[in-house]
Amino acid sequence: MTRTKLEMIFSLIFFFFSSFFFITIITSSLFNNFENFLFITLKPNGFFITLSRILLFVGLSLAFYLFFTKHKSKKYKRFNLFGIGIFAILFCLSIISSSNNNELNNVINLYEQKEDYIIVENIKKLVIDSIIFVCFIFFPLLSYFYKKRIYDSYFYKTYIQSISPSLNTSIIFLFGYTIDSYSFTRISSIIDAALAFFCIILFLRIALNLKNTISFFTIINFLVLVVGFIIFLSSYNLLSQGNLYYASIFFYSIGLLYWFLNISIKLRNNAK
Repeated sequence: MTRTKLEMIFSLIFFFFSSFFFITIITSSLFNNFENFLFITLKPNGFFITLSRILLFVGLSLAFYLFFTKHKSKKYKRFNLFGIGIFAILFCLSIISSSNNNELNNVINLYEQKEDYIIVENIKKLVIDSIIFVCFIFFPLLSYFYKKRIYDSYFYKTYIQSISPSLNTSIIFLFGYTIDSYSFTRISSIIDAALAFFCIILFLRIALNLKNTISFFTIINFLVLVVGFIIFLSSYNLLSQGNLYYASIFFYSIGLLYWFLNISIKLRNNAK
């Protein structure tokens, strides 16, 4: 499979599921008969977390397959071994996390300790979002705007350059990062909204600078990102009632699988 075909496949997957997510938000907002539609998909073992597990399992299976295919490149082998490790860990954590959530829900129902539940979920989201933001959003932006300094460094050329995410990958990760209930009465929410808006503007600038080379799918993905951010900003009353953590995890899983396959193909082609 070529990287162009891979971009097309994952762009279509991203477009389909983001559109489905938009529809669930809009129908839950406008129609009383569908007011619980969104929350059903956001349950601990609901639609989004189940699809996340499927994607992580697919990534694990593909990483095993690529690792055991005949190839002389040590870098290619090491990267696929890394893929096996990361997908295995995340797949196990997704199962353990959901079972723990079920136990915690029982505690909440018995003792009404909802504040503890909110704190635990916020810490998990903060850790995951921070890792995603630094590795797949902030660093690609930094490397683009300061490429003359970063690209010439030995560390970047040796360890980072070959595995840096593409613009399309970063857009998918940024979409997952922007999924939130934005309340402008909270400082943390204002900071998140400002940070997401700032990143969108920077990605737009990159896209404009690369307008002769970016693909049709990159443009569509960026438009989906912008539309999604607007919907999230305007749907606080609805989104604040659900756990959006699972939706973010799902889109992070799409981005992670796309990044892994894209880098695997690039390393395989470079080793020929």
